[in-house]
Amino acid sequence: MENNFRNIDEQRIWNDLTLWSDGGHEWSKSFGTTEKLWNEHIFDDIKEFRNKKILEIAPGHGRITQFLSILASELIVVDLNETCIQKTKEKLGHHVLAYFVNNGNNLPNIRDNSQDLVFSFDSFVHMHKNVIDDYIGEIYRVLKPGGCSYIHHSWIYSNQDLSFNNIAGRSDMNPELFKSLVEKHNMKVIEQKTINFEPVDAWNGVDSITIFEK
Repeated sequence: MENNFRNIDEQRIWNDLTLWSDGGHEWSKSFGTTEKLWNEHIFDDIKEFRNKKILEIAPGHGRITQFLSILASELIVVDLNETCIQKTKEKLGHHVLAYFVNNGNNLPNIRDNSQDLVFSFDSFVHMHKNVIDDYIGEIYRVLKPGGCSYIHHSWIYSNQDLSFNNIAGRSDMNPELFKSLVEKHNMKVIEQKTINFEPVDAWNGVDSITIFEK
């Protein structure tokens, strides 16, 4: 459990507003723009959830949330960092049904079996495997039977538990390990996809998208 707390504590760095030069859009540059990221890499995988209930974990400053808010019938966002919730709320206001600050590995105030889709992009990439395990257990709780989750996570093999000890702040995670955590919580992986980044700060990164079903 110690590594859980250390990893969660290191993620509080995102409360620092000086790290956000363009509302999170700065991390879309390897895709061109956030709009291209959404249109070319995300939308086709989740378009079937139009007019459905969606929960987003760790929205940052709302860079993907703005699109989810149009897609969903009801959108809830949850983030560890108060400033991220504040910035997302400033951007989207009543277009999001509810905003919650959590403790970094849970989904407070979300009813059991209530969500059609749980989504996260660019956040699980930093999370320790035990934190991800906790979240997947919570995702199982809040998803409706037959509901799905779309999670962007890292794909590296490292002995460093804390993400910021690794290149690009990536956590020690890979598709095989993520799949085992999903199956541990009695859910089924539907698809795992590679997501490639153009060289950014001399890092030519490869991450993974895992889509799974309750």
